[in-house]
Amino acid sequence: MKHYFLFFFLILSNCFGQEVSEINKVLEIPDSLEYEQEIRIYKDYSIANKFEILRMFKDQNKEWVVYRYWYSKEFKDVTKINVIRFPKENIGKLKPKNADLIWLKILITNVEFLPDMESIRYKFGTPFIDSDRGEPAIVNKKILVTDGDAYKVFVRNEKNKNNFSFNNPKTYLKHYPAVDELISYNELLSVINKELNLLNY
Repeated sequence: MKHYFLFFFLILSNCFGQEVSEINKVLEIPDSLEYEQEIRIYKDYSIANKFEILRMFKDQNKEWVVYRYWYSKEFKDVTKINVIRFPKENIGKLKPKNADLIWLKILITNVEFLPDMESIRYKFGTPFIDSDRGEPAIVNKKILVTDGDAYKVFVRNEKNKNNFSFNNPKTYLKHYPAVDELISYNELLSVINKELNLLNY
């Protein structure tokens, strides 16, 4: 029996245009995750000619720090840096956020084990039998989004290390709501956005 694959292209062109190590060099941070609890998320705004980088880690003083960088693809330079530190006491009416709890919320998204999106694309599709070609054949109808936001994630939780990439998680989840990995990608970004108000998710 023959197999055919039918792809629908929504928009065109999406990939990481810069090497992560090149960005790290400009940011003056090592390629390897130097802290036992650390996550880095590189967000590629494909139509905005920039990267947003989130780096969260627990430093040698056991204090959590979050760095947010803006990196220009055109000038290959950092245009802005924000630093978030977590106070231990109330500031006016504002209660301090529990960074350890935020870290646990990140881990509960399965970030330590998630694969690259490329390795789960076999889950994207609706196979059906088509007889229009003269003989029965399986056709796999898929949605392929090739423009939008792409992400590269590096995480370390003590001895566990992982890195993976994905793109357009919201769009794909709308079409494939039963794919566990897509759910986890979106949950990860949702935690970052809700708890840290970063990555504009």
